[in-house]
Amino acid sequence: MSLPERFTGAEDALHAAASAAARLSDFGDGAEYLPGLTQLLLALDEDGPRFAPGGREFAWNAIAGALVSRLTLVESLRTHADVLLRTPRRPLIITGIPRTGTTALHKLLSVDPQFQGLEKWLTVFPQPRPPRDTWSGNAQFQVTAAGLEAFFKAAPEMRAAHNIVADEVDECLEVLKQGFCSNLWGSSFRVPQYDRWWREQSELPAYRYFANAISVIGARDSGKTWLLKNPGHIMQLPTLFEVFPDACVVQTHRDPVEALPSLASVLTMARRISEGEHVDMREIARREVDNWSRATEAAIEARAHLPKSQFIDIRQQDFHADPLGTVRRIYGYFGFTLSAETEHAMGLRIEKKPEGAHGAHRYTLAEFGIAPEAISERFARYINTYGLHRS
Repeated sequence: MSLPERFTGAEDALHAAASAAARLSDFGDGAEYLPGLTQLLLALDEDGPRFAPGGREFAWNAIAGALVSRLTLVESLRTHADVLLRTPRRPLIITGIPRTGTTALHKLLSVDPQFQGLEKWLTVFPQPRPPRDTWSGNAQFQVTAAGLEAFFKAAPEMRAAHNIVADEVDECLEVLKQGFCSNLWGSSFRVPQYDRWWREQSELPAYRYFANAISVIGARDSGKTWLLKNPGHIMQLPTLFEVFPDACVVQTHRDPVEALPSLASVLTMARRISEGEHVDMREIARREVDNWSRATEAAIEARAHLPKSQFIDIRQQDFHADPLGTVRRIYGYFGFTLSAETEHAMGLRIEKKPEGAHGAHRYTLAEFGIAPEAISERFARYINTYGLHRS
């Protein structure tokens, strides 16, 4: 179909495109997601990015794809209504500023068969997890894998910085974005107007939607503990604990002077797909410094009122120096059992170093036009709280 000239007012066209793709029509409670969708569409026109050729199509497809995911989940909820009674118990949740080791730790822990996680393709098509040996022949799995291949073909340098695999665990954000009240949209596209709206909203409806999604996805694995990961949870800790009151939270830490340029680099790579040469690296860096300094302040305030026993703090440099020692510390703290077989399997993954399989992620702080002293000043409370001063 040809795209409308403007995103504003295109809700009906997007819904029609998603319905045609999914062959479904029930998007769930519009009050939960339509306000955010409307704000996003307006922002893409009013203060949105300068698109490169194909960029508008990329943005359109990203939004329509999130609506397809909503359709899939609502249908799964209709046909598996009983799973809503199965509230996930004591999920192990990894969070922290992006680029602090959350992904590497998440994927290492996912080796343990006592855990279940959000495989990438099931964040796109939420449904009870089919037997793994059927995935390669599943049309929805194939669509997800093909989409990832197209993404990495458009941004090949992304594999070295943040590889994503259809059958491996991915972030909660991929489900939370389907509520259209999410940090993901402001990090994916230049939409400061949307950001201003989003920061004033409660994400509780999106988190309840997320809880429904994992109830559905884990319906056939209800005896397994959920292993989840999302940096943005540090922005929403009271909401996270309202939905998952017995959560076991691992918060990772790294000097923001090192973490923030790495994040800005990753987002710059991704946004070049839609913005091309128009991408503004310095604007991206300013947005992320502001966003995550707010997040660390919110997390410090929230943790003062949440059970201390439900948090453990892990520094990225300690995890890199002794991955298995870090795993043992986490398991011991929360009372999880680490079997000899699982420890051996984790050791094999560590030896393979899969996070470095696609080369080095290269960037410099100078590219983003922010002095290290400025980052340290914005994050001073966070740095002092967790002893992250540079040596």
